[in-house]
Amino acid sequence: MANDLNKVMLIGRMTRDPEFKSVNGSSVVNFSLASNRIYVSNGDKKEETNYFDCVAWGKLADILKQYAGKGKQVAIEGRLQQQSWETPEGKKASKIRIYVESAQLLGGGTGGGSSPDRGDSSAPTYDSGPSGGYDEYSAGDEDIPF
Repeated sequence: MANDLNKVMLIGRMTRDPEFKSVNGSSVVNFSLASNRIYVSNGDKKEETNYFDCVAWGKLADILKQYAGKGKQVAIEGRLQQQSWETPEGKKASKIRIYVESAQLLGGGTGGGSSPDRGDSSAPTYDSGPSGGYDEYSAGDEDIPF
């Protein structure tokens, strides 16, 4: 049987400061990343922006809470996960999130916290480890979506 692959890499800017929570003793942050794409169509230069909901757990969540903020450029690597639930009206709903496994703070934008801007190529990469901490979380119906 062939192995499947679920891997995503993005560079974008945070659209808001990370929302921090503690779930069952583990740190978690939710944030949104905007990624721009510039292309030419019929000789006209156009720009398209896509927005992605992201979640990070554990030590990585603590670091993003402290050093990343609205406007900060971030490179992330992770996996996609679809969550499904039923609305109070009885309709089925779903959402795809990026579960961030590693992140690198890049230059530009307004950084969160009191960290100096890291515009050089030696900016550190933060890795949440093999599980990222999110595998141990089981949500109740009242916790979906975040």
